[in-house]
Amino acid sequence: MLARIGKTMFQGLLAILPAVLTLYILYWLVWSAENILGVALKVLLPQGWYIPGMGLLTGLVAVFLFGLFLNAFLGRKLFAWSEAAMNRIPLVKTLYGSVKDFIGFFAQKREQQFNQVVTVTLEIGGVPMRLLGFVTRNDFSDLPPGIGKEGELAVYLPLSYQIGGYTVIVPRSAVTPINISMHRAMGFAVTGGMFSDKAGGRPHP
Repeated sequence: MLARIGKTMFQGLLAILPAVLTLYILYWLVWSAENILGVALKVLLPQGWYIPGMGLLTGLVAVFLFGLFLNAFLGRKLFAWSEAAMNRIPLVKTLYGSVKDFIGFFAQKREQQFNQVVTVTLEIGGVPMRLLGFVTRNDFSDLPPGIGKEGELAVYLPLSYQIGGYTVIVPRSAVTPINISMHRAMGFAVTGGMFSDKAGGRPHP
């Protein structure tokens, strides 16, 4: 009886935890914008002019204006100059480049082949294994020689229950395309195979 109750509670926790974490992150972003920018507005505005919520509104307006600035010729030049300056600082260059590339992978609109979910066939100890992965590159012409060759693919292999993974360079013959969305495939991979959209996002019993 206790085991059944514990199992039910664990299933409920797995179902509700993503929603709770999402709401918490949104709350943290709103709280941070309101408190940080709100304090600045209280100092800059005449006494009594500040209204709760103006900090968040100011943050949204600032992000929008920054986007407009980047679309202007001068803005693009200044941003490129600042990026070049950051890329000259050893530690900052590594962190900034990694974060930018990671976000860009999910944010940019790529062609279908760059969103392809595949399985990579490996053989370990005589036992064939298939690893779930995502094709991230099929053209290495813009990279230094030796990273990839014609007929090879870069495949990202995510780790279960961790923020991380491996990027492997494999021949096209070693991968098999899978007809599944990146969202469902990533959910399946990072939860160790327990996640399933067909089950309403709940783990299999």
